[in-house]
Amino acid sequence: MAALLKKRALAEYSQVIQEEPKPIKKLRLVQKPVTSEINLNLSSATNSQDVLNILLRFGNTLPIQGEQTSHVVTQILDHFSHEKETIVRCKMVELIGEMSKLPGCDVAEIINGLMSLLNTEKSHKVQGSIVESLTSAGQTISSSNTAVIQELVEKAVQMLKDSCHMVRSKCLSLIGKLSSNHYKTDNGIHYNIQDILANFTHDQDPRVRSSSLQAMLSFHQRGIQLDQMIYEQACKSLVDDHESGRMAAVKLIWVLSHIYPEVTIKSEDGGEDLRLIDDGFAKICNMMNDISMKVRAEAASLLGSLHLVSSRFLEQTLDKKLMSNMRRKKSASERAKEHYQSGEWSTGQKWADDKPKEELDAESVNLMNIGACGAFIHGLEDEFLEVRNAALDSLCELAAQSQQFSILSQDSIIDMFNDEIEMIRLNAINSLRKISHNIILREDQLDIILGVLQDYSAIVRETAHSMLGDVKLATKECVNACVMALLDNLQRYPQDKEAVWRCSRNIGLNHPHLTLTLVPDLLCIHPYFDTPEPDMDDPAYITVLMLVFNSAIKCPTMLPLFQEHTLRHYTYLRGSMPELVPSLDLNQHVEIVVNNSRQNLSGVLTQCVSQLTNLDKLDSSSVIQILELTVRDLERLKKLDVSISHVAECTSMFLHAQLLVTKLMSDIKRTSGKMTLSSNVIAPLDKVMKLTTTLQTLFLGISNKELSLIRQTELQALTIQLQSVILHGSLAEQLRTAETYINYLQHLQRFLETNSIQPDEFTTHLIAPLGNLEPSKLNIIRHVTHTSLELIHPSNFPINKQVRKTEVKIHAPVTCLDSSVKFSAGLTTGIPLDVTVENIENTRNILIQVNYPDQQQQLITPCLSHWRKLSPLRHRLTTQVIISHALWSESCPIEISLVMKVAPIPGRRNTKIPENIELCKPVEILVLTKPSKRA
Repeated sequence: MAALLKKRALAEYSQVIQEEPKPIKKLRLVQKPVTSEINLNLSSATNSQDVLNILLRFGNTLPIQGEQTSHVVTQILDHFSHEKETIVRCKMVELIGEMSKLPGCDVAEIINGLMSLLNTEKSHKVQGSIVESLTSAGQTISSSNTAVIQELVEKAVQMLKDSCHMVRSKCLSLIGKLSSNHYKTDNGIHYNIQDILANFTHDQDPRVRSSSLQAMLSFHQRGIQLDQMIYEQACKSLVDDHESGRMAAVKLIWVLSHIYPEVTIKSEDGGEDLRLIDDGFAKICNMMNDISMKVRAEAASLLGSLHLVSSRFLEQTLDKKLMSNMRRKKSASERAKEHYQSGEWSTGQKWADDKPKEELDAESVNLMNIGACGAFIHGLEDEFLEVRNAALDSLCELAAQSQQFSILSQDSIIDMFNDEIEMIRLNAINSLRKISHNIILREDQLDIILGVLQDYSAIVRETAHSMLGDVKLATKECVNACVMALLDNLQRYPQDKEAVWRCSRNIGLNHPHLTLTLVPDLLCIHPYFDTPEPDMDDPAYITVLMLVFNSAIKCPTMLPLFQEHTLRHYTYLRGSMPELVPSLDLNQHVEIVVNNSRQNLSGVLTQCVSQLTNLDKLDSSSVIQILELTVRDLERLKKLDVSISHVAECTSMFLHAQLLVTKLMSDIKRTSGKMTLSSNVIAPLDKVMKLTTTLQTLFLGISNKELSLIRQTELQALTIQLQSVILHGSLAEQLRTAETYINYLQHLQRFLETNSIQPDEFTTHLIAPLGNLEPSKLNIIRHVTHTSLELIHPSNFPINKQVRKTEVKIHAPVTCLDSSVKFSAGLTTGIPLDVTVENIENTRNILIQVNYPDQQQQLITPCLSHWRKLSPLRHRLTTQVIISHALWSESCPIEISLVMKVAPIPGRRNTKIPENIELCKPVEILVLTKPSKRA
């Protein structure tokens, strides 16, 4: 019996596998199932209410397949003539119009049915619905089908004589969306469609007038050239008594100003000829005094895109004229200038100041039609924030096009720094930053700007820091005022220190010569006495050093003024914050060594990776030793230089995974191929899977070639795991693991073929026999995977300098174990959280993780509105972390951090992977729950 079992076992292990050629890929055609017809069964309804309910239920099932629409439309059209209720007939027509938008439906049949209904319908409301549905159906047919479109337009023109305003409005909308510029009747008479639309701008109903203007705008959106003569009609519509008409007129004037900017027209008062864009600009500016907030906001938003306006019209928008007793009131400077030029005695009296003034008729004074005069002043002082925001955007856009206008508008923009709405203040700060290349700030302007640094909003302060780093200052007093304001900002809000340091660096770079005159005062340099050495831990002192050191780049005469301790502090800051402190030539040996070593770090990284080229020729102990040294060197390089830290960390993680696999293979060979399911095998495999998951989740810019190396490393770990399970696991566990393994191998094979990547020897050995194998054939899987273990060799990882890692910086809260946050047990409290996340594409995968002392864990999804996009890959999160817990006996720390959800990786459905990956070191906060007070 024993001999028989031995013979059977030997036979099983000596099984010969013949590799069969891959079958030819066949094209599999799937026949679409026959669609069943939808039966509305409208005839079974006893009253109109039942019919309406049937139609509403059917409307909720849309969309349906295009082939099913024909039967449904037929049922609705058949029942239409039997329905007496107007609202039900309108719902029928509306459903037909919605079905005409579905792909695959017979639009011609729908149009013919609706046209027949339109010829017999008497209700104006239903006629308007039919015309609207015809418009939807007409937009879905191709433009080459001119006969159908011509028929629809001809019918709409005929119905323009209807007495109902709604029918006329719908017909005008159809003409604007479907008609061409010219219309020809059956009698051969040609009409200009734009003339027809212009005639309806004088209609008695405001909705019809608005529809005619909207139809002209639809012409422009469809690429049809608008006639210049429409401009006169649009100007007359600016005084329409309905809001929608004035809104459409403003848009139409804006469109015509872009189409015919250089065309000259006669001014209204019969004076000089004006360019159309100048006149249109003045007309739109005049609408800034409209009674409707929507019209004012629309006019303010359209002004910014009129870049070809003459400078004299632009300058008028900032000239606000005051009226007193129906006369223009002169400013104080104008009165002083007039008094000086008159040459009168300085008695406080004026010659003939008591002469009688001309009598003015109140009806002859026009206070409303002011044109462009003071338009932006009125817009920036509007009571609605929508108007102020739109006016600020347009003012900034126009100022960015002209340096002269930038200088004139800077006072108006700076005045908006004191607005009560935070959004307006932010917009004003960003607007001033956009035109900073055209302006130089004075001291009186800077006083208003620096007041923003005391704002409670962290976003406003951060934006102000960025703006101050970009603007140009006029005098050294301005620079000194900025430094003092930044130091005051540090004292009020210590969490702003990094933003303050960046601002101080940029101010120094932009104003080196102004800073030179302030160096003795800023660094407390005395010509005769030695001053005490400042504390390097003081953020205010570091702020001053950032300003001085960055100014010294463009002003070498500043270097001899530095004291000995200032040079020592420079060396320390240059090593700890190289991104903020520049490289200065101080002729010191220490600095030269630091600079040279920093320049050679990139070469050291290349040298570390290049020594791994011939690892497959070395024995396992040497390979392990080299990999350990390389991983250690890369970890050190990551801490030395920020510019190569992401590349070094990415390479280090990959090589660490290779090191773990190599150690496992060395242990297997040392034990003669015996593997167990002990922690000595499972723990390293889990570590490898965690490393590869982190590489695929946190790093951006990894190429497909590098991604293939990472996934082939995963395949090596999964192969070792499969061998352990097959040798020691249960049958169910073996089948489950084999299914996961084959699934991953197939996904990897498709990935390599799609990207035309040549796999390594180990992967090639597995794909050929196992690519299309059933997971139930465990003997074949065991044999192939066992023989493939000999082919596992560590591979090199190319250096990709485009790689970026997702990083998180928690600004608030900071770790504090001195004072505790107290709240009643069972209730909630909020902890402010301010975080900057860099190198992230989708913020939806970011979660807030709270770890409690009793090992409870809470995951919070931040509200999307709490995210603020700073750049395409940089985001800011400002929110409240709501925590709650039961009663504690003493204060205990909780940990708050950010984690990222791991996206599903193809083929790793049942493998053990972490659900979330930590992005930063947790912040510890001391929390104390108090017993709730009972009434």
